[in-house]
Amino acid sequence: NAETVLLQFHSMDPRKALLMSALDSKVTLRYGCMLRLSSFFRRATNRLFEMTTLSPHASRKLTPEQTAAVKEELGALLSSEQFSGTKRCHDFLKFVVDAALAGEYENLTERVLGAELFGRPIDYETGSDAIVRVRANDVRRRLAQYYSGPHPVSHVSISLPCGSYIPEFAWRTPKAPAPSAGTFYAEHDPADEITTPPPTIAEPSSVNVRYKPARPIYIAAILILVVCAGLILLMRSSRSPDHALRLFWQPLIGQHVSAIVCFGNTYSFWPSAAVKQAIEDNSRTFTVNPGEITEIKDDSATEGNLRAAVSITNLLYAFGVSNELRWPEEVQSVDLERSNVIFIGAFNNPWSMSLNRGLRFYFKEVHTPSESVWMVQDRTSPHRNWSITKAYPEENGADYALITRIYDREGKRVMISVGGLSQFGTQAAGEFLTNEEALNAFERSAPAGWEHRNLQIVLGMRVDGREIVSPTVLATNFW
Repeated sequence: NAETVLLQFHSMDPRKALLMSALDSKVTLRYGCMLRLSSFFRRATNRLFEMTTLSPHASRKLTPEQTAAVKEELGALLSSEQFSGTKRCHDFLKFVVDAALAGEYENLTERVLGAELFGRPIDYETGSDAIVRVRANDVRRRLAQYYSGPHPVSHVSISLPCGSYIPEFAWRTPKAPAPSAGTFYAEHDPADEITTPPPTIAEPSSVNVRYKPARPIYIAAILILVVCAGLILLMRSSRSPDHALRLFWQPLIGQHVSAIVCFGNTYSFWPSAAVKQAIEDNSRTFTVNPGEITEIKDDSATEGNLRAAVSITNLLYAFGVSNELRWPEEVQSVDLERSNVIFIGAFNNPWSMSLNRGLRFYFKEVHTPSESVWMVQDRTSPHRNWSITKAYPEENGADYALITRIYDREGKRVMISVGGLSQFGTQAAGEFLTNEEALNAFERSAPAGWEHRNLQIVLGMRVDGREIVSPTVLATNFW
C-alpha cells in the first residue's frame, strides 16, 4: 500500500517517492480505488510534479510600497501607445507581471502561457508552435520602445529578459523603496542611474531537516493524481479556441516559405479645367466630353484594403509566417507556382478577378445609362446575386464580400482572394478570416474535411456611416 511504498523511498522527497510508486505499480487508495496509469499519465504526473516543486523565486517578496509602484508602472505601460493598440501584447504583459507579483512563478513557462493566453492544449508541442516566443519578443520590443522614448518618470522600470518569461523590476535611486530579501533586480551598467544590488536569499538552516511521512502528503498525492486524470479527459475532449482559424490557414502555417500579400490598385480621377469650372459653378447639368476626365493610378490604398491586409499579415506573423507586400503588377505567374498568395480587393485587383472568373461565385460589373452596379453573382442561378450601386463617396447601407481559397494540384500551396464590392466589404472579409469566433461559427456548418477542400464564402453586412455591422455568411461552396 501507499504507506509501505513511502517507507521504501524514505531517503528521497516523499512526494516524488509516492508518485514514482504510483507510476510503476497499482496503488490501492483508502477508498478501494485501483488506478492503472498509462505512459501519457506518467508524463503528465512528472510535469505536474515539476510544477509543484518549490520555485527558486519562491522567497522573492516585494514590500507593499514596491508592489504598488510596480502596479502603477504597469498601468502606465498598458495605457501607452505601445500597448493600448495591441490586445495580445497588452494581455501578455499584464499576465506575467500579475503572476510575478502574486508569486505564481510556475505559471510563467512557455507551456502554461500558451494554454492561458492563446488557448493551446496543455500538452501542445512548444517546439513547433512559436506563438509564445513570438509574442514575448514583441512585448520586449515594445518595452524597449517605451523606455527609449519620452515617458513619465517613475520609481521602477519593468523588463522581460531574453530567454525568460519572468519580468524583472529595477528601482531608480532617488526614491527607491528599501528592497526586501529576494527583491527582483535587473542586470545593468554600473554607470547607469538604476541601482541593482544583488538579492539576499536566506541562508539554509544548518539543522538537518528531513521529510517525514505524514497524512497531508498522502492527501496531496491523491489530489495530484485526480487533477492529472481530469487534465487527460479535458485535453481529449476540448480544442483550442483558434482551432478553426488554424485549419483555414494551415497550408501557410505548415510551410517554411513566405507568403505574398497582393494589394489592389487605387486610381484617382482628374477633371479638365472646363469640368472643374462647371463643378465650382454648381451647375445642375453639364456635358463631359471624352478625354476631359483622366484616370491615373496612384500608390495609395483605401482604408478598408489596408485594414484587411494588416489583419491578415499580423495573423501570419503570429503564426510564424513571413510575408511580403506587392502591387498587382509586381506579381508574376511564376510566383503563383511556388508561393502562397493572398489577393486583397476585387475590382481593383486583376488577380482576384481572374481567380474567381470561372468559379461558382464571381465578381460582376453591370452598367446602365443611369448607374453602374457591382455584384457577386451565383453562376448556377442567374437571378441570385448580391449587389450595390457604384458610388463615390460610398453611400450604400450594405456591402458584400467574396472569400475564395484554392489549392494547387498537389494540395501544397493555396491562392486566397479577400475582396468586397467596396472597401468596407474587403475590410470585413479580412477581419472575418482572422477572427476566432467567426471561423468557429463557420466551421459548425461546414462539411467534414472542409479544411482540405477548395471553398468560397459570400459575406453580407450593413454599413452604418463608416462602421461595419453584423457580417453574416450568406452562401458557401465547397469542392
